[in-house]
Amino acid sequence: MKNGKKSRKLLVVTTALTIVALASVLVAYAVTIGTYTGGNVTVGGVTSGTITYNNNLDGSGTWSTTLSPGSSWYTKLSVTGGFTGPVTVTWQLQSFATGSWVDVSGATVTTSISLTGTAQDIYATTNGLISGNHDWSGQASSGGTYHVIATVASA
Repeated sequence: MKNGKKSRKLLVVTTALTIVALASVLVAYAVTIGTYTGGNVTVGGVTSGTITYNNNLDGSGTWSTTLSPGSSWYTKLSVTGGFTGPVTVTWQLQSFATGSWVDVSGATVTTSISLTGTAQDIYATTNGLISGNHDWSGQASSGGTYHVIATVASA
């Protein structure tokens, strides 16, 4: 009889462990059924900005979102405001020559500027002012399609 009681106890323990193991697997699956991503939330940041191009270093003429440059060409980032304080703007020239946008090596400009919280123009210079605006034609020397991206980060 003692062997019968041991067998029943072993059966009960084994069954209990099996139930616990199955329950933990079911709980794990229940937790990871889906992942949902919400929309973007902007908290005190730059609400929007537009990069435009011009062939003239002094900014005369028309700034446009597209450009077929003759020789030299320059960029400007116009932000609508929202953020107040020091930021770093990293400008990066990209090429579409390979069928996707890729960074052009060595074609980066870093700007340190303080945003005012209102509409503001920032140029691809170390201080964000138009004087000395970066001429991208030196790095975009081969045929193809290019654009400049600007990443704004709090300093």
